[in-house]
Amino acid sequence: MSADDGRIDEADGATTPEDRPQHAADDRRAAAAQRRLEAAERKASKRAERQSRGPGVWRTVVWPVLRLAVFAVIAVALVKVAFFPDASASEAGVDLPPTASMEEPLVAATVGTVRNDLSLTGQVLPDDAVAVRSTQTGTVSRILASNGQGVSAGSELYVVRVETQPTQPNADGSLPAPTVRLFTITSPAAGVLTGFEVLLNQELQVGTETGSVQPATFHVDAPLTAQEQYRLTTQPTEAQVQIPGGPAPFTCTGLQVLQPSTGSGGGTPGGEGSAGVSTATARCQVPAEVRVFSGLAADVTIAGGVAENVLTLPTTAVLGSADTGRVVRIGADGAQEEVQVELGLTDGQVIEIRSGLADGEQVMQFVPGGEPLDDPCADPMSMTYDPIACGEVVP
Repeated sequence: MSADDGRIDEADGATTPEDRPQHAADDRRAAAAQRRLEAAERKASKRAERQSRGPGVWRTVVWPVLRLAVFAVIAVALVKVAFFPDASASEAGVDLPPTASMEEPLVAATVGTVRNDLSLTGQVLPDDAVAVRSTQTGTVSRILASNGQGVSAGSELYVVRVETQPTQPNADGSLPAPTVRLFTITSPAAGVLTGFEVLLNQELQVGTETGSVQPATFHVDAPLTAQEQYRLTTQPTEAQVQIPGGPAPFTCTGLQVLQPSTGSGGGTPGGEGSAGVSTATARCQVPAEVRVFSGLAADVTIAGGVAENVLTLPTTAVLGSADTGRVVRIGADGAQEEVQVELGLTDGQVIEIRSGLADGEQVMQFVPGGEPLDDPCADPMSMTYDPIACGEVVP
């Protein structure tokens, strides 16, 4: 056999070793497909068998009957409760207990510390300009300063020439020459001279305003209500001031409480200023070394005192907030007794009881006639309202 005949027989003969793995993979895929087909046929056969039998007795009869029975029992029980109450209890004269009860909340007087720090919101303002006035009646003979100039307290501003005509004639009958005196007008404060428009040879009278000095100093004004003034049992002389976004907190000195002028209706910076409502002003001086600007907001804290190891109560338990007040004391037998107490410092949440109560005595937490803070039963529409806890009868 030739070489060509050998090659023809190899091409037309059986599968070569290189083709055997491919045929094996094809056989496995065919077998897997056959198994899936047989499984699908079994499932279809079982489904057809179930459908031919139809729904079972439990599904068609037992469960519907049980549901109807349960609903019937519930309906009968509701009708019994609503329309046929227990007659035996009524015949025996036994009163059914209420479904809810309401008890007044109580609080005990306890020993604690009261820190009376009054927090106010104020504003930085420039000090008022000081008027420059003539102290003599005469003529301006010299001008020693100019408008817009910085001056110190006591700086010379201008000279007033005063001529005095003698009333007695000389021995020979002639009139003596007038007496001339010069008076120097000085600055009343340090600052910038404004509105200074004095003219040479200008005639001036005593008290004539010839300008003003605007100081380069500032103060803080904070409105103070009458209730807040009650908390100042003593007159502080200083306050702590914090400028939001400004320097570190500093001590503001020379604290004073300025009352509004009569008939002004308030009108203090930052106050309400409405007619019939008077708002005082707490004012203190900003130290010269602290850099501030006019119009800045300021958080002012006035230390009104600290009372340590004193008897205290919540402010809601006391009718009154200064000097004297009233509380409702609860006796050992539950009897209520109105007691007058002497009051001290308060921080707005608790108040010092100086006399009238003893440590541990129980009083009503919300005194009648007062205004409870955050009473959960005040608003039935609030999220914290509990009808059972607030005494509402729930059927």
